[in-house]
Amino acid sequence: FTITDDSNDDYQYEEVPADDEFSLQEDDEDLTKALQTVQEQAEDARILALRPILTSEKSVSEIPETMDDFICNFLVRLGMSRTLDCFQTEWYELIQRGVFRAKDAGLVPTVCTRNQQLEEENMLLRKDLENYKLAANKAKEAFLKMQKERDFHQMHHKRVVQEKNRLICDIERLKAHYASYEPVLKQLTEKYQTALRQKMLTSLERARAVGQV
Repeated sequence: FTITDDSNDDYQYEEVPADDEFSLQEDDEDLTKALQTVQEQAEDARILALRPILTSEKSVSEIPETMDDFICNFLVRLGMSRTLDCFQTEWYELIQRGVFRAKDAGLVPTVCTRNQQLEEENMLLRKDLENYKLAANKAKEAFLKMQKERDFHQMHHKRVVQEKNRLICDIERLKAHYASYEPVLKQLTEKYQTALRQKMLTSLERARAVGQV
């Protein structure tokens, strides 16, 4: 209904200012934030309360494995896919027929699970060992090849040294041989000089004799 000016009601109605409406909205937002904060604190408290329980639980690796999972994992590890298909087909067929329930098969003893883990670790270590052996064989082949190259270069070096020593001996022998010719050459040079002087004297005497005639 509408309120008219000529109403006989004695109650005085006042207009709500716009600022008051904005303050009401702010109060609502503050209340919402406060409720959200309380909820977050309650959630944090619940998580903190559950943390000891979560940390006290066993890890996934320590949970016992069911018998069918153990057999399936065993067949998968050996790569027996056809046997795995036959086992799963017959297993679920017997469960559907009600011959037994899945939980009746029981759990694998912890010792068996641990043995399986050790076998897997052993297989990984064997693979690593094979890789190391392969790397060692390659290194050995490279080492032998380097040894052969070293021996070849050593033999070549020895051959070069022997050739150098032989050439040095030949040079020394030639030097000694040429040194033995030096006195003979000196003697021949002296004879040549003497013969040349005698020839010159003979020529002068002949010229003098011809002049006197």
